Amino acid sequence: MANQAIQAPEPAGPVEEHYYRRGDIDFCFLLNRTHLNLRVFDYRVGNYQQKRDFFDRIARSEGLKKVFTVVEKQDSKSWRSVGFSREGAIPGYFRTADAYVMSRVYTDDGDPIQGGAPKLTAPSISATEPNVTKPRGLNVEIVTDQTRLARVVDDFGAAALYAPFRRAVFHPDVAIHGKSGKRDFWIGAETDTSFGHAKVDILTPPRPNKDTDPAILEYLLQATLDELSRRETASVFSLIAADWTPSAQVVANLNFKVSARLTDHIVREDGFVGAQLWHRRITPGASPKLTSVS
Repeated sequence: MANQAIQAPEPAGPVEEHYYRRGDIDFCFLLNRTHLNLRVFDYRVGNYQQKRDFFDRIARSEGLKKVFTVVEKQDSKSWRSVGFSREGAIPGYFRTADAYVMSRVYTDDGDPIQGGAPKLTAPSISATEPNVTKPRGLNVEIVTDQTRLARVVDDFGAAALYAPFRRAVFHPDVAIHGKSGKRDFWIGAETDTSFGHAKVDILTPPRPNKDTDPAILEYLLQATLDELSRRETASVFSLIAADWTPSAQVVANLNFKVSARLTDHIVREDGFVGAQLWHRRITPGASPKLTSVS
């Protein structure tokens, strides 16, 4: 990545945090080499066309499939004017304002896809009654030790398609751990106390033909929501591969709703896959009204 204005304070790894300053352009970005995407943290200064051109060059040189940013409504219009597509929203992400996910998707040759990000389709999920009763033989603990949580991501992150969403810390800062027999279950949360939201991840997705897994994960997810509520978290969201129906069913049963559909957002062995962003408020309060995702 050739540009002397880029600074990468963290050692190179699957996720790299970079800062870029040149002239009146100033921003930070996360380069995720595992999922071949890049998230922009924009400081609202500089020419948007120059920013777009900069990220187009990085996408081509690094073989990225996607560049995206999460911004307020007024800024989404500026990103759209230079070829980014709105893929959905995160209600209440900025506590009193919604966030809009603006994306630019690239071909295998590194060219921006003309006409914007292709529309993602995903199976429809109907919620059923969740399990909120502690399953027999399940031991549960709250984990906040950062070294242990980093190790959990090392052990389970790849299979769970885990992708950090925030700066500085590339693993959950709180998690609920359940153990049933020899099987470990983990629900992690990346919290943001400034804006009162959290990203939650099912780090041990339901296994095929294991009928007991969804009930355990629903119980642990509810325990995670209860813990986040105690921490005065107002809303939560989760990113789940579009075709991972069992995981989607778990969050749907806990009253999460789809608010964004993200094309080619993650990578697994069979190639690029889309993700659905599931959202839920957990603290009572006025929620800005959003246009539904169709």
